[in-house]
Amino acid sequence: MFVKEVIKKNKGYDKVFVYHQLVESYRTEKGPRQRKLLNLGKLTIPKDQWKTLANRIEEIVSGQASLIEVDEQIEQLAQQYASLLIQNKLKQKKIEEKQSPTETETIFTASVKFRDARSIGSEYIGLTMLRKLKFNEILKKLGFNEKDIKLAELLIVGRMVHPSSEWATLRWVKKQSAIDELLDLDLSRLSHNKLYRITDQLLEHKDKIENGLVEQERLLFSLQEKIILYDLTNTYFESSRTSELKARGRSKDKRYDMPLVTLGLVLDEDGFPKESRLFSGNVSEPETLSKILDTIGGKARKLIILDAGIATEENLKLITKRGHDYLVVSRSKPEIEIEENAFKQINHDQPHKVEAYLYRKDKELYLYCRSASRQKKEEAIRQFHQQRFEAELKYAAESLHKKRGTKKYSKVLERIGRIKERHAKVAYFYDITVEHHNGIVTEISWKIKDEQKMDDRFSGTYYLRTSRLDLTDRQIWQLYISLTDVEDGFRSLKSELGLRPNFHQKDKRIEGHIFISILAFHVLISLQKQLHDAGVYHRWSTIRELLSVQQRVSVEMKTQKGDLLVIRDTTEPEAIHYLMAQALKIKPKPLGSKKIRV
Repeated sequence: MFVKEVIKKNKGYDKVFVYHQLVESYRTEKGPRQRKLLNLGKLTIPKDQWKTLANRIEEIVSGQASLIEVDEQIEQLAQQYASLLIQNKLKQKKIEEKQSPTETETIFTASVKFRDARSIGSEYIGLTMLRKLKFNEILKKLGFNEKDIKLAELLIVGRMVHPSSEWATLRWVKKQSAIDELLDLDLSRLSHNKLYRITDQLLEHKDKIENGLVEQERLLFSLQEKIILYDLTNTYFESSRTSELKARGRSKDKRYDMPLVTLGLVLDEDGFPKESRLFSGNVSEPETLSKILDTIGGKARKLIILDAGIATEENLKLITKRGHDYLVVSRSKPEIEIEENAFKQINHDQPHKVEAYLYRKDKELYLYCRSASRQKKEEAIRQFHQQRFEAELKYAAESLHKKRGTKKYSKVLERIGRIKERHAKVAYFYDITVEHHNGIVTEISWKIKDEQKMDDRFSGTYYLRTSRLDLTDRQIWQLYISLTDVEDGFRSLKSELGLRPNFHQKDKRIEGHIFISILAFHVLISLQKQLHDAGVYHRWSTIRELLSVQQRVSVEMKTQKGDLLVIRDTTEPEAIHYLMAQALKIKPKPLGSKKIRV
């Protein structure tokens, strides 16, 4: 082996590129030839040390000890390049699913080394479910080639196993995961730009890909799709720059310092996603419904469940006009008299006991619900915000009489505005008076406008209304509670599927990043459904952590014959792997063994 310097200059470009290769000579019938073994990048060591480096790499690969003492930098480089060389040889070797149990080899135990441990357990489960949804077939029909299909699978599984930015995904793929072996794909030259291009291709076919997954889920799990749940969330960005999509608005994560993008998600009664839409961060929630209704096809009448933020009178009329029914949280309290003994207990779980009263008004049913546990929770929220709100107002009032306190009228109004924004849950119920003279504030006072309204707001009660007149009180309440499936989906997207962090500046990149998370959510909800059917109810974050102990590892050993034997294999499955395999009807140990002799 020896090191060869390569000098390259592109036509029409003055810059000269210099890099190095590890090369070996071999004899043929036509004379000596050279073949490249490994790209070394650009070496920074002196040229007179190149031969020492090549010799040391050859010694490591053949399992020999060094005959001379080499520099520490040379040793580190040699170990790095020898490991890459062995990896490349293993990749060229086909997997041996079965080995002869009688095959024996005498080895030196002191020579045994373990290299290149890479996770494979979570990746195996994610890829298995993705292929059960026939994602690869959907992309093939859309004109994707085999390599691009595998890279798309890599992006989605990566978002499930290692949720992060595309830069971090690339590092994970190359340094931590064995997904390249599962996909049978050489990722040595993979760049983040290539991942961006694949994301762009997926985004171009967004509707067809989503529809294909929805159809496959419908067939795979016999989904009824009689109930539609729709809600919105928003996610913030790790930059202050706005765009057409990114805008400042009311953040559900309380990150008012960052621009937002709003995500609308439609689920069915089983929690499977049907439609996803992106809106600007400052979009009016009620205005988004008409666009979602356009995508709810089919002649069957559906029950659409909405939260109060979207359930305006105009939207309820629109739902009825489109031939559907609704079940929503009422935005106002109906004026009715209710006797105490009229309430009926509809949830018998003592810590979360719910009482309700059902009555009909015109062509709607109303369900008045009250919950002791919810009242206790809301009362705690009220006390927290009310105490903080009044304490901050008091501090602002006291600063008027301090030497360097804020006294200018415009600045005081800004200060009070920020206080009201931080405690919006209670600020609405207060009247705040700011007295001033010649632009200087002299007094700040406040009082609660209507104590009864404030008590009602935090009383643990709420009204549900529906146009379905055939539902019972318990059915109405249970259907409304199913809206938590959407909220749980949002939590999964944000915490388990890498909706955040999002560092992108361009709208196209933002849409692509979020779409990959949506595709991962399709896989996740399908996986959870299959696991639930088998009696497994762990969250994906727990499953992912437990599965990660299964690794793909290379074992090097020197034989009595003087050869270096390298075996690449998967660690033995543990209890969680057998549990997943039984639920998904797959083998508990992915991939077989590879063996090379150097």
